Formats: sequence, structure tokens, C-alpha cells
Amino acid sequence: MRSNQKGFTLIELMIVVAIIGILAAIAYPSYTEYVKRTHRVEIASLLSEGTQALERFYSRNGTYVNGPIPASNNWYSVASSAVTASTFTLTATPAAGTMMVGDKCGNFVVTHTGERTNTGMAAGNTSATCWGR
Repeated sequence: MRSNQKGFTLIELMIVVAIIGILAAIAYPSYTEYVKRTHRVEIASLLSEGTQALERFYSRNGTYVNGPIPASNNWYSVASSAVTASTFTLTATPAAGTMMVGDKCGNFVVTHTGERTNTGMAAGNTSATCWGR
């Protein structure tokens, strides 16, 4: 008499595990790049809002000194430098210990003239790509 065995063999299970591993190896880098891209869009938006707030402050007070600086978020630290009565520069640097450290876009920089650049950017990238325009 023959007994019907039910279940999977070890080889079948190992093939499924291998397929899942291959799919994960392909999907995870794409996923992390997508997440990084959303963080870059978020900081670009935050810096644009900060620039607008500083321009409103300037139109009311005639100076950028003591104007509002955008708050840092979980992924980037925002700081102002070279703030004078008629100029400012906002710089967003990746926060230490986050996935954005070593990002291909580096630091985001915007000035009072509206110039948007990146410092520490990896070769082959452009500021237009990093800023999303």
C-alpha cells in the first residue's frame, strides 16, 4: 500500500528561499533610493519655504538679519550662513547617523538670489536633478 505524503521537499523550499533572496536583493536598493529621493524632495521644499519666509521678512524689515530659519528635519540639519542685511545662504546637510549621510546629492544650498546648488555631490549628478527641476 502506498501512502500519500503531503508537504514540500527540502529542495523545493530552498528554491523558494533563493528566489525570495534574489528578488529582495534587487528590490531593496530600489526601495532605499526611492526613500532617499523623497527625503531630497522634502528638504528642497523645506528650503524653498524657508527662502520665501526670509524674503517676506526682508520685505517687512529691510534686512535678513534675525529672519526666520527653517527648522531641521529628521534627515537634514538646516543652518544659515553669511546672513547680512542684504544676503543669506541656507545650507542643509545630512544629519549624522541617518541614511542620507553619503547621499549622492550631498548638501543642499540656496542663496538670497534663488541660486540652488549642491556641495559634496557625487560625480555624474547635477543640481537640477537633486533639486527636482
